[in-house]
Amino acid sequence: MRIRILAALGAAALATTTALAAVPVQAAPAKTLVFDVDLTSAGTTLETLPGDITYGWNDLQGPTRWGKSSAQMRFLGSVDYVDGTGPFGGFVTVTRADGVKIALSVSGWSTSPQDQTGTANATFRGTLTVIGGTGPYAGATGTGTMQGFRKQALGSPVELTFSVVVQQRK
Repeated sequence: MRIRILAALGAAALATTTALAAVPVQAAPAKTLVFDVDLTSAGTTLETLPGDITYGWNDLQGPTRWGKSSAQMRFLGSVDYVDGTGPFGGFVTVTRADGVKIALSVSGWSTSPQDQTGTANATFRGTLTVIGGTGPYAGATGTGTMQGFRKQALGSPVELTFSVVVQQRK
């Protein structure tokens, strides 16, 4: 009889352990962050080749809002355009007024009107991947989109909207 009771207790413990292992770990709720920003060029290294080929990098910076807080955005971007159209990529860091940061990688496409040469009147569309962050965004993951436009030539101000769904680590 004693063996049956111990076996029953062992089975109950195993069932409880198995049930606990099946309970998913609660993740922090996802947050959607939207950043509207007018970025200006703080520096560029751009090269041009015959055939209206432009390539290089651009350091874009500007103020934005992170919820109710002020923030600063820095976009270190690379371009590879022909007639103002082509791929771009880079890295974005948004720093909130309290010092909290979120970092994103960007991959996208720029399109300039076909009836012109150069890089003016360009539109931008891209995808975002959360690299991580600091404070409550340390270890964060997520994805999103960006879109916007530039009225003048490459290196002039760019109006962009970044929308990213962030999963914070709990």
